[in-house]
Amino acid sequence: MDPRADRALTTWLARLYPFQRQWANERTRFALTVKARQIGFSHATAAGAVLGALVLGRPQVILSASQDQSDEVLEKAKAHARVLAALGYPGAGQVSTDSATELGWDGGGRIIALPANPRTARGYSGDLWLDEFAYHADARKIRDAAFPVAMRGDWRIRVLSTPNGAQGLFYDLAQRTSAGWSRTQTTIEDARADGLAIDESALRELAGDDERLFDQWFRCAFLDGDLQYYPSGWLERARGEHAIPDLADPAVSIHAGLDIGRTHDLTVLAVVALCRGVAHVLAVLTARRTRFAAQRAMVERARDALRWDSLHVDASGLGTQLAEELREQWGEEEVHAVQFTAPAKEALFTGAFRWLAANRLRIPADDAGEALVREGRSIRRVISRAGQVSYRAASTDDGHADRWTALCLALSGAGDPPSTRGVSRAPLYAVA
Repeated sequence: MDPRADRALTTWLARLYPFQRQWANERTRFALTVKARQIGFSHATAAGAVLGALVLGRPQVILSASQDQSDEVLEKAKAHARVLAALGYPGAGQVSTDSATELGWDGGGRIIALPANPRTARGYSGDLWLDEFAYHADARKIRDAAFPVAMRGDWRIRVLSTPNGAQGLFYDLAQRTSAGWSRTQTTIEDARADGLAIDESALRELAGDDERLFDQWFRCAFLDGDLQYYPSGWLERARGEHAIPDLADPAVSIHAGLDIGRTHDLTVLAVVALCRGVAHVLAVLTARRTRFAAQRAMVERARDALRWDSLHVDASGLGTQLAEELREQWGEEEVHAVQFTAPAKEALFTGAFRWLAANRLRIPADDAGEALVREGRSIRRVISRAGQVSYRAASTDDGHADRWTALCLALSGAGDPPSTRGVSRAPLYAVA
């Protein structure tokens, strides 16, 4: 190599962090990496594309998850080329094409950056970079279109992404070991060890102080499901043939939650018994398309049988009247009206999260328990670009996670679970 070119390349690459240099200069034909957000991987990908195009003269095709991302990586590639030109790399400043989607040089080599879709994946030949592949809308179709083209032409394939749940093609590829593929990962801890300055408090704020979301975005962990809020393992751990405590025990308190629906959604009454720091689901009663009088009768029968200490009632929309009537009948100490504001939902759903995390919730192994677990899995915690948190569940013929919402209301009456410090994670009650 021309000594001047060698010096320019050495100086340029020295400006990258070690993990960035490793990715940019990856030698294996097929490579996949799981990477944290906000650590400069687009910068490294752009550097790798410049190495492939300008230095090796090979066409580079970068398919990103969105137009903004493809624009960003191409702009970074152009910036790298300008640096190399300033450092004296021969030909770096002799640009033949400089457009919104392409950068090319007189001496050969070009970079094409586009938002991913199967048509563009099939339409270009060259070394292939699949950027943020876990977020591609048609990942399998893109794979089916692009991989055969790359393999026929002896081109290289680079797949990179932040995790997007324990599902989808990127997750499958990251879990498999295939001959000829290299697999790496870079967490924020890895990037910090390589010298990258990281403001962890700012990253935690970006993740809404959600530890699981933080782990996925910055520690390369795959959440089960697309931002599934309650881990499946915790839900399955909670469900089983657990012994119900003696309800006559003075240490037991009983708490109910009532989520009210009328037409499409269910009306659900969930009741839990709290005994020595463990909440046991006693009952999950449902009603569909019933009049308020029938809903009220269901609640009254359950109260006569279980004699709960508190009842937290959905007092939004349709529930306003029934909540008011129950408060008048049984008193404000027993009946608590809950308006489903955003802060109230945050408190309800995170409260249930804490009970599950502490392994202090027991769900029966019957059909009602199965429905609860199914609905628990359906809850998604979504953080908007403005940092607003919302909780969502698909609306089905069987309601809108109404059972789980009623359980959250009941658990709010039970309060917070005791600290688990020094406490075994094994069930606190023997199997019946």
